[in-house]
Amino acid sequence: MPVLREVDCRWLLGLYALIPLVLLIVLLDSLPGGGWLRRSLPNDPMHWPFWTLVFGLPHIVASFVSMADRDYLQHYRRRLLWPLLGFAALSTLGYVGPQPLSYQLLFVFLAFYTIYHVLAQQLGLSLMMLGIAPSPVFRAWKWLSVLAGFAIYMNVYGATYIGRLSLGSLDIYLMLRYMAAALCAAVMVLAWQLTWQARHRIGVWYLWGNVALLLSAFVINEAGYTLFVILIPRVIHDVTAYIIYISHDSNRNRQQPVNLIYRMARVTRLPVWLLLPLLSGLIAYVLTYYQQLPLIGIVILTLSFLHYYVEGFIWRTPNPHRSYLAFKRQ
Repeated sequence: MPVLREVDCRWLLGLYALIPLVLLIVLLDSLPGGGWLRRSLPNDPMHWPFWTLVFGLPHIVASFVSMADRDYLQHYRRRLLWPLLGFAALSTLGYVGPQPLSYQLLFVFLAFYTIYHVLAQQLGLSLMMLGIAPSPVFRAWKWLSVLAGFAIYMNVYGATYIGRLSLGSLDIYLMLRYMAAALCAAVMVLAWQLTWQARHRIGVWYLWGNVALLLSAFVINEAGYTLFVILIPRVIHDVTAYIIYISHDSNRNRQQPVNLIYRMARVTRLPVWLLLPLLSGLIAYVLTYYQQLPLIGIVILTLSFLHYYVEGFIWRTPNPHRSYLAFKRQ
């Protein structure tokens, strides 16, 4: 195998500079006489037309581009078939099942799986940069982080997609706010313990970058700038994913294209770092344009769920994806 081009972890860490930048913007807008951003910005970045062209679905499509490889399909086919059918059935039930219950249940499942997927990627990279084994402390830190993220996410979108929830006089969303605060505190305590186990300094910085990701989401949501709660993790997650996909695909197809899509696109002579974002963005745009059609909506949901599932194992040794991905920690 040829020498691999490495992903410099400093670039991945640099993405977290978005957090203090957004916090500074929120602070300045919260000063007396401010508030223009809070009044002007939508609550959801999905209301921006360009958002869906850049974030969310494009990186999901990009992940499947790397799968258009005969050796990969041969290796993964047994692990893909039944999850694909299961996710397609689940997505279909969300559309054709008894409403609004089916849609609400689908939203809760999608919300939790999305948060798990986003944080699992970032926390998995933390583990790699720390250079330690997944200890019980790390596993506890990971799951508390996921639960904190889910509680924050439900506070942002729950009322919109499910409606108000209460147990007698107890407001469920208020309970989730307190739960998120307590979980964030526990995440900080466990992160401090993990800091002393680190073998690489950059892992410590990345570890606390993810703690800051959760804390900033909680604080910004409490301040009323809900758009930034979604924007920060989405930008960090998607750009990180593209860096990894581009590095992998460049290494895998360096000597000659073995990926079917890259072989078909060889006539363009475009490098992978440009071809992959353009191609995945174009496919995502077409799907998004027709997403109001039930069949296309089901396809998008199915691809999203399958992406979450596949990303949970393909980057782990001894899977072939991991053989073409290397990281530079120092």
